[in-house]
Amino acid sequence: MLYLAEIQKQTKGFMGGVETKLKLIACQRNDQSWSLVSNEFATTDRAGDFGEGALVILNLGVNRQVQGDVESASQKIVGVLKNFSRLLEKTKNQEQEIGQWKESLTIQSEELSRQKIEMETRLEQVEQMEEEFKQFEQQKEEIAIAASEASKIQAEFEAKSAELQGAWEQLRGQQQNLEQQLRESKILDESQANNIKQQLTVLANTANLGDSLKDKLESTTTTIESQQQLLQPHWQNLTDCSEKIQAKREELESKTIELSSSKQQIQSLIDTIAQKEQQLKVAQKSLEVKQELSSFLKLRSTEQESMLEMLAGSQSDFAGVPKVNLQELENMPLPNLETVVEGLKKDLEKVARFVNDQEEELGWQCKAVEEIEAKIATVGEFERFTLEQELADELEAKKMLDQTLVGQRRSLKERHQVLLQHNRVLKRRQGVIDFDFDSEIQDIDLSSIKKGLEEQHHKLQQQQQDLAGEISQIQEDIQNLQIELEQQKTQKNELESNIVRQQEEWNEINVSVVKVQSQIDFYEQQLQPLQDTLDTLKDRVGEIEQLMADYVDKNPTGAVGEIERIIDELIA
Repeated sequence: MLYLAEIQKQTKGFMGGVETKLKLIACQRNDQSWSLVSNEFATTDRAGDFGEGALVILNLGVNRQVQGDVESASQKIVGVLKNFSRLLEKTKNQEQEIGQWKESLTIQSEELSRQKIEMETRLEQVEQMEEEFKQFEQQKEEIAIAASEASKIQAEFEAKSAELQGAWEQLRGQQQNLEQQLRESKILDESQANNIKQQLTVLANTANLGDSLKDKLESTTTTIESQQQLLQPHWQNLTDCSEKIQAKREELESKTIELSSSKQQIQSLIDTIAQKEQQLKVAQKSLEVKQELSSFLKLRSTEQESMLEMLAGSQSDFAGVPKVNLQELENMPLPNLETVVEGLKKDLEKVARFVNDQEEELGWQCKAVEEIEAKIATVGEFERFTLEQELADELEAKKMLDQTLVGQRRSLKERHQVLLQHNRVLKRRQGVIDFDFDSEIQDIDLSSIKKGLEEQHHKLQQQQQDLAGEISQIQEDIQNLQIELEQQKTQKNELESNIVRQQEEWNEINVSVVKVQSQIDFYEQQLQPLQDTLDTLKDRVGEIEQLMADYVDKNPTGAVGEIERIIDELIA
């Protein structure tokens, strides 16, 4: 099982050796997650190259023995932090998606409410049209009754006309016979006269039926006029609606253009705000990274100064150095003391080489950070955000490497001071007096470390100055962006309120247009057929009235009376 551990070193007693222990911090589970471990230690002789406080990864078997090599935990921790950063970014994206869904649901809810109000309004219109439809149906029935009555009158009139026509034909025949008899000077007998009078009576009765038909015809005409008066207000409403809808449509078109323009403005403003927010997020992330980098550079500069002082042999380096039992060194046989000093020298050289390698790796890491920062200064906003994430990962790796070097530098410092104390006792017992403490370990080459540290320290100071200027500029940019965003959000809120008002006005006008158009459609579908039927009925009644007028002009009753008078004279 993999464990994360911290290197802890303790100086042994008599021989002055160093014992390395591994304090277990966390272990990796089967699901790749990590859990904390408390108060557990492991021992190994494979971690001598790591300094005090260094974090390492090791594999422990069932018997709690170290299996395989002990590796630096820097890359492992960097990988875990990268995964955590990706997971955090994914979580933020999901939160943004949830926020967008909520906003979308709110818009849909508002749209449903608007549609509900519109449906209720249309339902009221439908109910009103149903009521009018019932009235039209009633008028249809009345017109149908009037049409049926007119048809009945016409049929009755045609039948009576036919009967009257037959009587007239018979009367004409008798009249011709009478004229013939008169020409022949023949006088009608009483039987013939009675027969003619009977026919004349039938003819007179038939002629009197015209008055009854005329009364029915006048009643039908009155009904038709009454129905026309009932339809007239609806025709007036249709005319008013036709005039009204044109003005409403023009007003609706104007509101549509106005609303569309406002929506385009707010969409453009939303896009601008999104860009500004993205710029602000990038600037804040850049500021956070640069501030973290500044703190890191400041800490590293302090550590390098301390390291340079230590390498220069400053007396202040003795503070915190592990105490050496000088009495034991005085009592130790000289050959044994020489062996201990030689071992300490080799151990110091080994650690110095390792620290030097780590310092070089840190230098390359710093160079990678500088390259990414140079790229950020030349790319666009969206590419910059990706590079900022990459820069954060590199800075985290750099931070972990530097934290590892903290313990290694401290271990190198302690070993250096322990060696100085052992070597001082050895020189004194050998009778050598040397006031230059650095010459005591002149065979250990620390010049490359010192030179590298000085170069890095100079670069760090320059980086700190440049970084301070960049941070100041970014803070000013952030302040300006925040002011612009606040102004644009205020403008957006005003536009949203204006759009809500315009939308309500548009909905109101649109509902009015739909209502008027529905009335027009209803009138055109129901009113025109009724009017056509009524007009047809008027034409038929007019024809019947014309026939009645022609019939009255012929005065059949007077003709019958004249014939009866002639017959009476003939039979007198």
